[in-house]
Formats: sequence, structure tokens, C-alpha cells
Amino acid sequence: MKLQARLALAFLLAANLVSAAADEAKFSAPKNFTLALGDSLAFGYQAHKVAANPFDLAQFYTGFAFVFTQRVAQTAAGKGAQILNLGCPGETTDSFLNGPCLYHAIGFPLHINYSGSQMAAAEALLRAHPGQVNPILISLGANDALRVQAFCPSFDRDCVAAILPGILAAVGENLGEVLSRLRNAAPDAEIILLQLYNPLFFVTPTSDALALSLNAVIGNMAAAHRARVANAFPAFNQAPPQPQTLCVMTLMCGLGGIAPGDIHASDVGYATIADLMFQAAGYTRFEQ
Repeated sequence: MKLQARLALAFLLAANLVSAAADEAKFSAPKNFTLALGDSLAFGYQAHKVAANPFDLAQFYTGFAFVFTQRVAQTAAGKGAQILNLGCPGETTDSFLNGPCLYHAIGFPLHINYSGSQMAAAEALLRAHPGQVNPILISLGANDALRVQAFCPSFDRDCVAAILPGILAAVGENLGEVLSRLRNAAPDAEIILLQLYNPLFFVTPTSDALALSLNAVIGNMAAAHRARVANAFPAFNQAPPQPQTLCVMTLMCGLGGIAPGDIHASDVGYATIADLMFQAAGYTRFEQ
């Protein structure tokens, strides 16, 4: 079976996890707190900053969740909004549900430290601030997908096609549980999921298919749980000229003396993601 056909099968497997009776996302104005959940992108991670001083958390405030919240706080509707950031570098959808955050377990601080799972910490924060949290921003799934590179370092098509459907199915199932539990804890909150860019284009352009497959799962899960999506792929991977745009949006090429090879967003890239999140939330209406 060709790779394209196997990817199509993976789409179908993931789609089977989606409720046919999905409700449309409903607009909800910002409240006292923005809750950021997920992986290193939610945290605002950049490798050179961690290497310089992982304990200086303020240097990660260029991350999209912080930039987003700063913009919300400048509007009349969201004036004074604060961020609650539980992001954990290295988090997968499985570790999000079951814990622990290994980045914190080995001694590095989080913006809000917690033990156990990030899911449980999020539910605890929502209980502690009933009706005060909106929106909820989520970046999850990238580290699940990176397992493909671990098993198929050269992105051999047969290897990718053999393991990708199982990874996508697990991401869909785990995201479904995450979103269901968040919906139970915060029924009226806006939930916005990040659809991911592909930094591995520099390794092989065929890895775009992996990113698009993962984004399809994220989109399906969002639709099933009355959530929205902010898609970073067009701005990072499709905006011309390439590869120059991707070099500016990520740290894969290095910037200003920064060593190349960091898959994370640059400050410009994080600001772009924040803009996409802001647009997805519908909050541009408060700036008119």
C-alpha cells in the first residue's frame, strides 16, 4: 500500500474517534485567567535559554501563551487578565493524562509547579477558579508525532506508514479524554488547540505529511468537543519564500549567534502563534 493510501487510512481511523453530533464552538469573552496547557510550545521553551539558565522563567515569556494573554489584558473586555501556565516541555498526550512532567521531575521549574499529571493540575486550577478561566490554550501532540522520527530516523515511507496510524489513533483517543474532562470542568470556556507547524521539513520534506495527518486529528477532536483551532502550518510552512520563512519562524537555522537545530519557535514564531490564537478566539473584535 502506498504512503498516501496508508495516510488516508490513518485519517479514517482517527475520524472514528470523533462524535458525529459535535457542537459548534460558542464565543465566550475573556475572563480573569487564561489557562495554558500542553508541551514546550505552551511553556515558551527555547533551547538556548534553557542552556543559559533554566531557572530564569521570565525569559520564556516570549512564548505564545504569554504574548496572547498580554494582548488580551490590553483590551477593555480582558483588562487585567492573567496567565496560568501549566505547560511542560516534553509532554505527550499520554504523559499529560497520567503524569509526571519529566522536565519538572528532573529538577527544572515550571511556571506553576505541580506533581502528578498536568490533567489533574488543570482540573484543580479550574476548581479553584470557578467561572473565572477563559480561554484555555492547548498545544499537544507534537511529541507523540516525534516518535515517528525516533523509530524511522530517515522517514522511510514503509516504516512511517506502519507506525503512524497507531500513533494518530492514540493521540485522538487521549485528546478526546483531555477535552472531555476540560469541558466537564469548564463547560463555557473557549478551548483553542494549536495545529502544528513542521520544523522537520529541514530533515525531509515528506515529513509534511506527518504534520498534516496530526493536524487532521487535532481538528477532528476540536470539532467533537466544541473547541477551536489555530493552525500554524500555513504561516510557518507555506508562506513564501521558503525555507527562509521557516528559518525565521523557528530556531532550526539558528538566529543571531544561536546554534541551529532547535525545533521550537523563535520569538517571531511565538508571536505569530499568539496572533493565530487571538484570531481563533474571536478577540480581534475587542480591538476595533
